[in-house]
Amino acid sequence: MEEKVLMKVLDVTQGASGKSPFFLMLSEATGLRKLSVMVGPFEAQSILVVMRGVKVPRPLLSDVYLQSLQSFGVVLREVYIYKVLDGVYYSLLELEQDGNIQHVDVRTSDAIALALRFGAPIYTSESLLAREHIFEDGHGSISIPVSSVDIEVLREALSRAIQEENYELAAQLRDEISRRERRV
Repeated sequence: MEEKVLMKVLDVTQGASGKSPFFLMLSEATGLRKLSVMVGPFEAQSILVVMRGVKVPRPLLSDVYLQSLQSFGVVLREVYIYKVLDGVYYSLLELEQDGNIQHVDVRTSDAIALALRFGAPIYTSESLLAREHIFEDGHGSISIPVSSVDIEVLREALSRAIQEENYELAAQLRDEISRRERRV
């Protein structure tokens, strides 16, 4: 089995424009590499509520899952982020009940929200982290692998590249968009 890397949740931020998606920032617990995972506004809220200790008047869906699982004696042992495909990260919940282990495929944003509520560790593989980690240039700019973003973000980047007359980048983005559209 491939080496697992322990991750920690750093923050959830919104992209530059008000209509941009939210980004969940994860960091390896004992190193510098980071992953940036796109999440929706409701998932971002569910994660931020736990991170900031906010009390909500009614339970969020992740709170309901936590209460339900606990009422049946189920423990979340860990979250494992195992792949990324076309900007979508895939995760497994490792659940234990009465000594029996089950693995459940789940959206990464939901898995993180549950891990924070259970206090469960979050892992990824060394190869995924090596391939998908973000690059920081030391001046506040970051770049992320193309595989980490969805097709809409690629289309926005293509439009910007054309406006900026960066035709080499535009061609690469066009090719990636075409590749993804052929697979669908």
